[in-house]
Amino acid sequence: MVPPKYFVPARYAAFVRRRAALARYDLVDVQAMERKKFALAGLDPDAGRARLDSVLLSLSGKRFDHVSGTDSVHWLLFACISLTDWGRGVRDILEIGTFRGKTTVILRALFPQAQIVTCDLPDEDPILASSYRRGDPAVLAEYKQMRDSRVSQDGIRFVQANSFFLPQKAPGPYDLIWMDGGHLYPEVAWDMCNAWHMCRPGGKVLCDDVYTDPKGGGAYASAAGFDVINYLATRTPVEVIHFIKRENPAWAADTRQCKYVSMLHKPAGV
Repeated sequence: MVPPKYFVPARYAAFVRRRAALARYDLVDVQAMERKKFALAGLDPDAGRARLDSVLLSLSGKRFDHVSGTDSVHWLLFACISLTDWGRGVRDILEIGTFRGKTTVILRALFPQAQIVTCDLPDEDPILASSYRRGDPAVLAEYKQMRDSRVSQDGIRFVQANSFFLPQKAPGPYDLIWMDGGHLYPEVAWDMCNAWHMCRPGGKVLCDDVYTDPKGGGAYASAAGFDVINYLATRTPVEVIHFIKRENPAWAADTRQCKYVSMLHKPAGV
């Protein structure tokens, strides 16, 4: 029998794999495993959740949800960090990848004592227009209006530069760095290199959208970030913990779709 013309074996295999992964997914076990990671990092997810919910309710009227919703664990990690003795001493924060500025204002609320530098592509950079439908003038105008309204707050400095040139534009150093720029090679490699060198000893670098499965990824992310982190980890005493980005089974059950937020601690004296 000849398969229907719309039948694509690779897509069918992916469908079967995802169905099997969803059937195996145990949310209780996953949450227990993630809580152990928070404990290993010296973070209290319950206190952090209460702090984050307070911030999100004031900003958007919604609570944090990465189980049934699509919120990312990096907001929770930042909230937890802000409650630690170390976090209360954070003075300089770098965000690589402003996008629409939502995480920027969350960082501002969680770390009111800190100065935040947030960097994104210049408006004329061809990468900006070719991603997230920003080639459409209406989409671009709405994106810029939202971004600019958020990054214009006191305590926030917005830098427009391709991150390759970031050490010239905003050399730091920084206590806390959030990497959410390009997640493909080569951008993710130079972003990690720059972040490592601009991070103060004893500081932290968090990296978004890390796929640990070599076959994972899509149009905007791949396993390249994981490869770069492993490259660094084999050559330095960096401490790395990978947190599941979203516990929602639709996002986390299939290892090829599951993304992580990786937290790197740069030891003092390095």
